[in-house]
Amino acid sequence: MAKSIIAQVGGTNARVGKLLVNRLLPSRMVAAVGPFVFLDHVYPTRFEPQVPKAPTGETAHPHRGIATFTYVLSGALEHYDSAGHHGVVAAGGAQWMKAGRGVLHDENLSLDFQAKGGVLHALQFWLNLPARHKAEAPDYLALHSTAVPEVLLPEAAGSLRVLLGALGDAASPVPASSPQFLYHMLLSPKATFTLATKVDLDYAAFVPAEPVRLNGEPHGQSELVLFGAEVGPITFTNPSIEPVSVLVFGGEPIPEPVVAQGPFVMNSHAEIATAYEDFFAGEYGQITYEVVTSPQDLSTRITLL
Repeated sequence: MAKSIIAQVGGTNARVGKLLVNRLLPSRMVAAVGPFVFLDHVYPTRFEPQVPKAPTGETAHPHRGIATFTYVLSGALEHYDSAGHHGVVAAGGAQWMKAGRGVLHDENLSLDFQAKGGVLHALQFWLNLPARHKAEAPDYLALHSTAVPEVLLPEAAGSLRVLLGALGDAASPVPASSPQFLYHMLLSPKATFTLATKVDLDYAAFVPAEPVRLNGEPHGQSELVLFGAEVGPITFTNPSIEPVSVLVFGGEPIPEPVVAQGPFVMNSHAEIATAYEDFFAGEYGQITYEVVTSPQDLSTRITLL
């Protein structure tokens, strides 16, 4: 018997800086999917070529108690944080950052992307950390597209990229604090693929654009689909004559209280208060940006990246 669909989430538009996003998690229907407690879909946004501007810190902000995962579908993003990490990832890559006990980070269009222009399209997930990991030091990984394991689906149905967790022998290099998975499936035209599910894991699917049939039901255009707790297969069907994308994610629920406020996800209101106190006391440190003082410096940076 197929795994049941228990809810569909259309999301709510929100502004994040200059970007328009669709906020899908949390919602009134669901607070979390396994360890995933937040999902923003950055709508495809076109940027015209411009003289690149290095980050100034105006968009820097704190996090604590979570890991962030930003997946770039098109475009390129640059990351800085107060733990001294810096990275640039382009289409097909991702930025993973464990905030742990607290960190400031800043994510902006890369200099190369600013210079060339193009379409930015991305997803940002937050993963709750179990209580025992919330006090750990911050960490970071720039996951480049070539480092993402990819599985070919049977009967030429397409491919599946293992961004988090594992599928069979394919395992993501991204560290995990609890059982979790995130797959990006690209279905071939008129193709069908059936995914077996496991007991005690939450499952959800996100369809960013063109419709996909999930267990026979059509879903698409930035829609989140939540599945029931029973074990059963999920069948993905592409009715189109073009390849289509669908992301599947979830994992084991964390059996602990969750209190989320602003950029912090902790286990109690007292811990949230402490997170803010530590932030205002400057305990998350400061971001040191690479100094860019001239157009020639910018040109060199772009060439090196």
